[in-house]
Amino acid sequence: MLSVLLTRFLEQHLVLAVVLVLVPLPLRAVETYFRRWRFAQSQGCQEATSKVPVRDPIIGFDFLYKIFFSKPPERYLESTWAAFKDMGTTYIEKRWTWQCVYTCDPHNLKHILATASEDFDLPEFRTSVIGHVFGRGIFVLSGHTWKHARTVLRRSFRKEDPAPFLQTLEQNFQAFIKHVPTDGSEVDLQPLFLGLTMDVATEFLMGHSTGMLHGKGDHSREQQFVDDYMVCSEEIIQQMQLGPLHQLKFNFKAKRAKKRVYEYLDDFIDESLRHSRDNGQGSFLTDMMAIAKDRKGLSDQVLHILLASRDTTSSLLSNLFFVLAKNPHIFAKLREEVLSIAGHDTPTASQLKEMKYMKWCVNESLRLHPVIPTNARVAVRDTTIPRGGGADGQSPLLVPKGTAMFYNVYAMHRSEAVFGAHADEFIPERWEDLRPGWGYLPFNGGARACIGPSELAHQGGFGSINSRFSRLKLGAQSKDTDGRSVGMPFFEGLGNNAETLEDGVAND
Repeated sequence: MLSVLLTRFLEQHLVLAVVLVLVPLPLRAVETYFRRWRFAQSQGCQEATSKVPVRDPIIGFDFLYKIFFSKPPERYLESTWAAFKDMGTTYIEKRWTWQCVYTCDPHNLKHILATASEDFDLPEFRTSVIGHVFGRGIFVLSGHTWKHARTVLRRSFRKEDPAPFLQTLEQNFQAFIKHVPTDGSEVDLQPLFLGLTMDVATEFLMGHSTGMLHGKGDHSREQQFVDDYMVCSEEIIQQMQLGPLHQLKFNFKAKRAKKRVYEYLDDFIDESLRHSRDNGQGSFLTDMMAIAKDRKGLSDQVLHILLASRDTTSSLLSNLFFVLAKNPHIFAKLREEVLSIAGHDTPTASQLKEMKYMKWCVNESLRLHPVIPTNARVAVRDTTIPRGGGADGQSPLLVPKGTAMFYNVYAMHRSEAVFGAHADEFIPERWEDLRPGWGYLPFNGGARACIGPSELAHQGGFGSINSRFSRLKLGAQSKDTDGRSVGMPFFEGLGNNAETLEDGVAND
C-alpha cells in the first residue's frame, strides 16, 4: 500500500520531488564557498597564481590523458625539480576532480609535518595501495594504532647498544669483501650492497641473518624474495601514479610475487623465533609481537621495518660510492680521516663521532639523494599553509579539506637559498657551518620521522668499507640513473658499477 501511494505521488509531483532532492546541493556548495572564503580572509590567505595550465578546468581530463597516454619522463625526480624552478616553490595542479598542491618550501614542510600536523593525514590512496601489497605495517597506520606501534618501535631501537651492531656489520662486511674480485675486473657493487644490508638488517632486527653473502648453502630463495619485493615495489609506484584510479589496475605477476613474499616471511619468522628460543635471547622481532594482533600483522610489521632498514642503507652506500668514485680527491680526504682515527679496524661508536668529514659526506649524499625524495599528505579539514598565495607566492594559501599535498624533498635539497651556490653539486665542505633546519629532511620530519638506528649505522657501514679501499674508479657500465623504488615510500637509486680492487687499489 505504501509503495503504491509513493508511486502515485512521484507520478503526480515528479518535478517537486526532483527539486526537493537537488536544491540542497547547490545551497550546500554556496555555504561551503562562503565559509571557506571567510576562513581564508581571517588567515590572510591569497589565491595562488602559480598553477599548472589545463585545457579542461572543470573535470580535469588533462590528468587522465597524461596518465594513460603520455610517456613518463626518463628522469622523474629531475623533472620535478625543473617544474619547481619554472613555477616556484609552491604551485597547484588540478588532477581529475581533486586539487593538488606541490611544494618544496621548508616553511610549508614544517607546517605540514609539525606545526599543523593534526590537519593532515596520509592519503587514502597511499594507505590503500601500500596496505594492499605490503600489508598493514606501521607506515600505513594512523591514529592510536600508529602511536602505539611507533612507541614500541622507538623504545626497541633506543635500547640497542651500537657496539653489537657494529660488530655484526664487520662480520658481514668480511663476507662482502670476498665478493670483490682482485683481478682488475669490474664488479657491480649495488647487488652486493643490497645483500650486505639484507644480511645485517635481518640479523640486527630478527636475530637471524639471511646470509646472502656468506656463500654457504643455497640462497636462491632469498634472491627470489628480493626479486619479488622489487616487483611489488614497482606495482606500488604504478598504482600510486593513478591516484584514486588505482583500483582499476590489476597485475597477476605482482599478486604472485606478493604471495611468495609472505610465504618466505612466514618461514623466516618461524626460524628466527626458534633461533631466539634456542639462544635464550629476545630480539627486535619479539618486541614487534607486542604490536601485531595476529601472525599476519606480525608479518606486515616485519616486512615494513625490514625493507625500510635494508633500502635506506643500501641506497646510501650506492649513492655515496658513486659520487666518491666521480670525485677521487674527496674520497682520498675521507679515507685519510678514517685511517687517522680508526686505522684498518672497524670504527667504534666513539671513533665515528670524531669523523666530521665522514658525517659531512653522508649528509651531502643524503641531501642530493634523499631516501624519501617525495611524499604526500591530505588535508583532513579546511586549513592553510604559510607560503604559496599571492603573486610572489609568499602569502598564506587556503588548503580546502581533501586537498592532496605533495612535498618534494629532492627539490628542496637543491635550493641555493638554503644550501648556497652550486647546490646541485657534491661539496661536503658546505656542512662545516651549515644549519639548514627544516630545509634538510633526508628521513622525513615531525612525528613520522625515521625512528631507525642512529646515523652511526650509516657511517659505520661506510667507514668499514672505506678503510679497505684506497681508490675507486667507475667502471665502463656505470650509469647515473634517476630510478624510483619503494622504501618509505620512495627512494632514489643509482646504478653502480665500480672497478674491482687489486691489492686494495682500483686497477687503472
